[in-house]
This record gives sequence, structure tokens and C-alpha cells, in this order.
Amino acid sequence: MIESIMYVGIGLLFGCLSAIAIMPLVHNRAIRLTIRRLEERLPQSMAEIQADKDLLRAEFAMLARRFEIIVGQLKNKITNQLVELGRKSDVINRLNAEGNQLKAEVTNPRREVGGAQNATQREMRTAKGHRRRSGNKHRNSSETEPRCPSFIDMMTAACARDVQKNEKRLRSRQWQTLESRCADIM
Repeated sequence: MIESIMYVGIGLLFGCLSAIAIMPLVHNRAIRLTIRRLEERLPQSMAEIQADKDLLRAEFAMLARRFEIIVGQLKNKITNQLVELGRKSDVINRLNAEGNQLKAEVTNPRREVGGAQNATQREMRTAKGHRRRSGNKHRNSSETEPRCPSFIDMMTAACARDVQKNEKRLRSRQWQTLESRCADIM
């Protein structure tokens, strides 16, 4: 058993000695190959160095031009979007102005009706005050009393009908203008 251990030890020792002898050869070969690769990468003459510089300048010029084109396209896109935004804001402002005008047109008949109602109420009060002052002469006559309320009722009903007609017209006009504006926007 000792003999076999000695043979294994002698074999390992011989292998290590042969590896130490061969290792500088392998290392020198690796160094030579690495130097060749580096020399192949580096330019040898001034003409090759100048050609490499020119190549780098050309690549940079190409990239710069591409970026200039992209920037120009983005500027055009932004200006087009701003123009479209301006158009739409003008349309919105116009529609708001028209809506305010239509609201004013709707509220004016209501004010007129309210003014007419107030005027008829004032006339009724003055008529009542006049009857009180004039005495029994007007109390006994039934001709004036029914006429005033019926006339007032007829006037308020007529004003209310006019207001309803005007509101219907205005709503239909508003709807038509909004439809046409929306169609213009789209």
C-alpha cells in the first residue's frame, strides 16, 4: 500500500514539474495573441487615423441631422396643436357669448311679463283706491269690477303665452346653433 501511495505522489510531482515547464510557453503564446489583437485594432498609419476621425465626424453629423429633423417635426406638431387649440377656444368663446345672449333674450320676456304683472297689479290697486274714494257709486255698479280682473287675467295669460312661445323659439335656436357648432368642430 505504501508503494502505491508513493507512485501516486511521484506522478503528481512529475505532473507539477511538467506543468511548470510548459506554463511559460502557454503564457507567452497568450501574450503574443493579445498583442496581435491590439495591434490589429489600432491604426498603423496617419491615413488610417484620419479615416477613423472622419468616420466619427460623419456618424456625429448624421446623428445631429436626425435630431434636427425630429426637433423640426415636433415643433410643427406643437404649432399645429396650438393652432387647433386656438380655434377650439375661439369656438368655445363664441358659443359662450351666444349662450349668454340667448339667456338674456329669455330673461327679457320674463322681465316684461313681470313688469306687465306689476303694472296690472298697480292698476288694480289704484282702481280699488279710486273706488274707495269715490264712494257707493262704484260699489253698486257691477260693470267695472268684473272687467278689471278679467282684463288683467287675459293680459297675464297672453303675456305668459308669449313668454312660452319665445322660450320655445330660443331653445330651438340654441339647439340648432349648438348642433351646427359641434358639426363645425368635428
